[in-house]
Amino acid sequence: MKQRHWLLGLLLLAALWLAVGCEPSTDERIANGRQIYISHCSHCHQMEGQGYAQVYPPLAGNPIVTLHDPTPVIETVLHGRGAMPSFYDELTIQERGEVISFIRQAWGNNASPISTWQAQ
Repeated sequence: MKQRHWLLGLLLLAALWLAVGCEPSTDERIANGRQIYISHCSHCHQMEGQGYAQVYPPLAGNPIVTLHDPTPVIETVLHGRGAMPSFYDELTIQERGEVISFIRQAWGNNASPISTWQAQ
């Protein structure tokens, strides 16, 4: 019985080590998020996040984007809002986490990145 617990603990440690090693660094996630933003978001929100007045809101300097709690931004990306479509099926969970993290840190926004699991 003791040997079984030891083996289970070893397997859990190995799985944790692999999971931690698989997550890209924050800088890599932000760089990936920038590329995703360019290809999926910049058409409406523009390259510098300024949006189009009365049509697509700016992301640069937007207080909702920089809230301590990222839930409103996550919900908008997941489910859409107004003219913005949902990206739930278009982007993977990792891509959603990366692009949201990019938006929260780009153009002078100074909010923390989100984890991949938050973007599910």
